[in-house]
Parts: sequence; C-alpha cells; structure tokens
Amino acid sequence: MSDQPKTLFGHPLGLYVLFFTEMWERFSFYGMKTLLMLYMINHFFWSQEDASHLMGVYTFLCYALPVVGGIIADHWLGSKRSVLVGGILLSMGHIVMAIEVMWCFYTALALIIAGVGLLKPNVSTQVGSLYRPSDPRRDGAFTIFYMGINLGALFGPLLCAWLQVNYGYSYGFGAAGVGMILGLIVYSAGQRTLVEFNQEVGEEEEQGKAEKRKNATEKASAADLPKLSEVPHHVVRDRIIVLVVVFAFVIIFWTAFEQSYNAMLVWADKHTNLLLTSFDPSPVTLDTVTAAVDAEGESWFDEPGMTSGQTQSINPFFIITLAPLFAWFWIWLDRRKLQPSTPTKMVLGLAMVAVAFGIMWPAAQREAGPSEASLAALPCGFSVDEDGRLFTTDADSGDQVFYGATRLRYDADRKLLRMGGVLPDLDRLKILSETAPVDFKKAIEALVEKSADLKKTEELTEVLADAPAGFAIVGEEARKAAAWDSETKTLTVMQQIGPRAEVELLATTADPDLKAAVDEVYLASSEHRVTVWWLILFFMCLTMGELCLSPVGLSLVTKLAPPKHVGLFMGGWFLATAVAEFAANMFGAYWGKMTPMSYFTIFVVMCGIGALFMAVLIRPMKRMMHGVH
Repeated sequence: MSDQPKTLFGHPLGLYVLFFTEMWERFSFYGMKTLLMLYMINHFFWSQEDASHLMGVYTFLCYALPVVGGIIADHWLGSKRSVLVGGILLSMGHIVMAIEVMWCFYTALALIIAGVGLLKPNVSTQVGSLYRPSDPRRDGAFTIFYMGINLGALFGPLLCAWLQVNYGYSYGFGAAGVGMILGLIVYSAGQRTLVEFNQEVGEEEEQGKAEKRKNATEKASAADLPKLSEVPHHVVRDRIIVLVVVFAFVIIFWTAFEQSYNAMLVWADKHTNLLLTSFDPSPVTLDTVTAAVDAEGESWFDEPGMTSGQTQSINPFFIITLAPLFAWFWIWLDRRKLQPSTPTKMVLGLAMVAVAFGIMWPAAQREAGPSEASLAALPCGFSVDEDGRLFTTDADSGDQVFYGATRLRYDADRKLLRMGGVLPDLDRLKILSETAPVDFKKAIEALVEKSADLKKTEELTEVLADAPAGFAIVGEEARKAAAWDSETKTLTVMQQIGPRAEVELLATTADPDLKAAVDEVYLASSEHRVTVWWLILFFMCLTMGELCLSPVGLSLVTKLAPPKHVGLFMGGWFLATAVAEFAANMFGAYWGKMTPMSYFTIFVVMCGIGALFMAVLIRPMKRMMHGVH
C-alpha cells in the first residue's frame, strides 16, 4: 500500500505546483496578449483592420485548440507530457516573439497557439486528478487554482507593458517568455508531487460510497428526478436546447467583453490620460510614439500613472477583489431563498456589460473636444465628402480612407482644418507621409528593400542629394534604423527599416502648410485625452458582469449536459468562447472607421437587447431545465 501524498494547508503539494505553473503560464499569455495589438499597429504600422483580423484568428485558435489538446492527451501523450510539450512550445514562442522581424512574429504566434492548445486543458484536469471524486476539498482546490490564473493575468500586463514602454517590445515579450520558462521549471521540478489519489487505499471506500449513492438514488422522490443518472429523453432534449441558447448568449457576452484587448486597449493608448492623480494629461511632442514623455523629456511615471497595456490588469484586479464578495452575496441570498436562477444571473451579466459600455458615453463626449488650425488649401491627393470629412483613396483597393475616426474635417469656406476629438499619432503620420515628394518616396522604398538583408554588424550608406530641405530623423523607430548627416546629405542605415520607421522618415518631408496645420491640431487635440478613471469604472462593471455569467455558466454546463457527454458540451462552451473571440476582433476592425461614441453604442445596444431577450426567456428556460437551478 503506497503512502498518501504530502499536504500543505490541507491540500496535496501537487496543487501548489499546478497553481504556480498556471500562474506563470497566464502571466506569459496575458502579458503577450496585452502587447499584441499595440505591437501590430504601433511597431509594424498595420491598419486597425489588418491587426484585428489577425488577432481574431489568433485568439480563436487559442480558445478552440485546447479541445484538440485534450484529445491528444487522452489518446497519445497523457496529461503530464502534454503540459511539458505545451510549456516548451510556449516558451519558444514567447522568446521568438522578442525578435522584432516579421517571420519571427508569425512563427511565434504558431508556437504559442500550439502550446496553449496542449497545456491549457491538461493543467486543469490534473487538479481534479489529485482528489477522489467525493473529496470535499475539490471545490476549494479549484478556487485556489483559479486564483493562480488571475494573479498571472494581473501581473503579466503590469510588468510586460512597463518593460515595453521603458525598454521596447523585445523586453516585454522576453519577460513573457521568462515567465513561461519559470512555469515550466516549477512543473518539471514538481513532477513527483503530481500524484493521483490513491486508488488502492480508497477503492473499498469509494465502492461503499457508490453503493450508498445507489441506494439513495433508488429512494429519491419524483422531485429529485433531474438528479438521477437515467433522465427521460424529453428532459435531455430540453436541457440541450437550453445549453444551445446559453451558448448563443455567451457569444454575445464575450464578443463585447473581449473588446478589452482591441478597441479599449487602443482607446487607452491613444485617447486616455493615464495619470491617476491628475485630470490634465501630460503634453505630447512630435518626436515620440506615445505620450509617455513630456515636452522636457521627463517621464510622467514620476506621478502615479499607468501605461496603456497596464490597463489590462484592471479586470483581474477586480476579479480577485470582487469574487469573494460575490460568492458571499450569492450565499446570503440563498439563505433567504432569494438566490436568482442561473439564467437570471446571466441576464444580469449581459446587462452589466451594457452598463460598462454606457459608462464610456460621457467619456467619449468629453474626448470629442474641438481643435483647429488654418490651412489655405488641401494638397493634391486629399478630398472631402459632403460633410467635410477628410479622406484619401487607397491606390490598391480604391476604398476611401478617413482620418481621426471620421472626425478630421476641412472647412473650405473658412480655410480651417478641424478635429473633434484626439487625433492619433498613427493618423498624423499617415497623413503627412501621403504628401512626401514622389521621388523621395521611391528612394526610401529602395532603401527599405536593401535594408532587409542587413546583418547586425553591417551598415548601409546612401547619398540622398535630392532630399527635401525639411528631412530629418524624427521618431523612435526611425532613430533606431537610420542616422542623417545634413551636411553631406548621407543617410546611414544601421538595421532593417520597418514600416513605422519608413513612415516617420517620410513624414518630415510633407507639404509644409499641411504639416504645420496637422501638427498644430495633433498637439492641441491631445489635451482632450480623458482620465483613466473612466476605464477603471468601465472594467469594474465589466468584471461584475463576468462574475455574474462566467462561473455560473460553466457550472450550468456540468448540470445540464447528459452525463456521458459533459466533456463534449464543455468543449461547446469553449468553442462558443472561441467564436466570440473571433467576432470581437471582427468588430474591432471597425475601430477608427466610426466615432468612439458610435462604436461604444454598438455594444450597449447589442448587450442590452441580449439581456432583454434572455429575460423574456427566463421562465421557459427554467421550465426546460427540469429542476436544475
């Protein structure tokens, strides 16, 4: 007879190994996810649409492939080997992501998707395997385990985003990689503690308990029919219908919720004053990628504040602080026989998400302050529609490209360039680069192609005798890639010129009148960035909605699904989440193509109508659940 596993605070040591493994895995996953959208639009200079489409595919696969990972573990690798292989793939992916070249970017995403698919489902199953099915400690064990998930989700964005702002994306992604390696070390070192409950010792006890349960089942009253293992076929059908309806509303919920890593992250980066103690945003300059440095070059981190990426830690912070209150509140209601049904809680969850986006209405209204500058005429290539909205026409697709979320306008009668809200730095650079001299554009494009083959120890020197008078190296990415000698008209390229660096090089040669007007509007509009407290309030309501819907939804699946197919329907829950991730980012592709107010309204309406529609279905759903609360 083998020894029972050692315990700490009443739980097997293996639980704490899995706790720290999952904590570090979530640290790396959310730390990287926090930087991903900003990396694509700020570093690679992708459009919001292109970045959102890739984000949609990436997140869909991250949430869908764990179903495949569970099958692989069950039939071939086993849960322990699956976690090890998944951890190795994740570590490789995060480290490769730290290399700021395009092929590494795609390779890293593929490795991370495969790693999450293998690791995520199999760590969770190992928590349950540490205990007998009847062990009362199981629920507490999963509570402790999920605390590890939220701690990782809290600290990952805090550290990775701080490193990104202060040292660069490579350091932020590298920190995510280090976190995963630490998790892999913890898991490997703790293999001996991952002992399943002792079958030999507990076999007779479990058989005895099974016999008692059988006797109790035979004596169950008709009111207990839903708890029986043999449930009548109409009953099964009704419950499956309820689950399908629940999955539909889950998709609506997560579609809105996952705007956090897309549109809301860009809102934080471009439209938010991230100081916690001041309602006056730090001034921006024309030479910085973000508003993290003021006009004197001093860091605003001297005042309490956040980076845009660190706003992604607000949700897990509220999860950790509010979850115990919600758990107590449900028990308090239950003792007074006021406990709402699961469908009712899900209605509350959707309603709270609608409230969260409604909170952003006054924030959007405050952000939409006016800025203007004199401009005698629009340069060639720019047009305005009937409402005066400024646009250019994409040479490849023929689509009209508007700026400032359709809010940058030109008043031809008064000769004014006007902006209603914050003009993002990305839009400023795109506008200015449009009017760079054609010959100079071609020269820079040729240098971009040549620089792609540069090795670390090499430099590329090019004489640009016809460089426009205003040409200079302005912008963080341009300074990394090249240096300019104005006397000899020589441009020295030290590394590959990326898309952002290319646009920064061209922006300084824009039409002088347009550049003066755009720069004036850009600097003035930055004063309309709204306080980060709007986002904090938004995330608090969003988290309350999550606590109403997500935990009870998972529990409902286990209660309603046919006993032989619980795994299948749990897979359905995660597949619904994957579909929502994809849908969320398809919506995110429209950020910047409409005003923030209009964008937020989409989710107020969508979640509000969803909540009302589900409220109407509460009674028939409760009836079709046949006694399951």
